[in-house]
Amino acid sequence: MSKLFSYVCPSCGGHLDTDDSRKLMICRSCGNTYDYDYFSGENLLKAADKALAHNFSAAKDMYSFMLDKEPSNVKALTGLLLANNDAGRLYDITQKIKDGTFSAAGFDLVKYKDTADPEVLAFFEKTDRILALYKEYIALKKDLKRLEAEKKDSEPEVSEPGGGLFSYASEKTLKTTVVVASAVFVILLTAAILSGFNGPAQALSTAVLVIAMIVTGIIILAALIQLRDNKKAAEEPAAQEPDETEKNRLEIERVIGEINDVLKEISSLS
Repeated sequence: MSKLFSYVCPSCGGHLDTDDSRKLMICRSCGNTYDYDYFSGENLLKAADKALAHNFSAAKDMYSFMLDKEPSNVKALTGLLLANNDAGRLYDITQKIKDGTFSAAGFDLVKYKDTADPEVLAFFEKTDRILALYKEYIALKKDLKRLEAEKKDSEPEVSEPGGGLFSYASEKTLKTTVVVASAVFVILLTAAILSGFNGPAQALSTAVLVIAMIVTGIIILAALIQLRDNKKAAEEPAAQEPDETEKNRLEIERVIGEINDVLKEISSLS
C-alpha cells in the first residue's frame, strides 16, 4: 500500500508520504491526509486519473491494483492502456502508432480478459482489433519503404526538366515569345524581299536577313513545342492511375482511420 500510493495527492497532485503507524497518506504540498480506505473504488480511480496527467508509472500501479480486484472495470482498463503507452488520452494512441512509440504489449490485457465478466468482452474485442490494425499498419509501412526504394532505383535521373530551350519559361513568357518572334519574322521577311539581290552588298544583306529569319523561325517553333509539352504534362497526372506507392499510402490512411474509429468506440465504453 505504501508503495502504491506514495505518488500523487488526489487534490493537488503533490507527493504523498506514508504514515504506516496511523495508516495515513500525507500530502507534502497541500497537507491533506487520506486513510488507506480512501484509496478504493471511485476514489482510487480518481487518484489514478489524476496521476495519469503527472506520473504514468504511478497511474499504472493504481490501475493495476484496482484491476486485480475489479478486472471488469472498463475505466481502469482504459486507464491502464494509456499509462502503459505514456498517453494522456485515447486519441494520443494514434500518434504513438505513427511515431513508432506505441507499445503493443501494453495494449494486450489478456491477464484481465480471462477473469473479466462477459459483459465487458466487447472492450477486449476492440483492443484486439487495435492490435490487428497495428500489425497491418506496420506491414504497410514496411512495404511502403520497400516500394519507395524500388521506385527511386528504377527512375532515371533527370538533370533538367524538359531539357529544351524554354524549359523554365512560363506559359505567359512562351506566348509573348511567339508573338514577338512572329512580328520580327514578318519584318525580316519584308526587308529581305525589298532588298533584292542587286549587287554583292545587297546579296550579302539579304543573306543576313535570311539567316536571321531562320533563327527567328527556330525560336518560334521551340516556343510552340514547349507550349504543347507543358499542356500535355499538365493533363497527364489526371489520366494516370495511382502507382503502387500511392495505393500503399491510401491503405495506410485507411488503417489509421479505422484505428481512430475503434478508439472512439473504446472511449464510449469507458
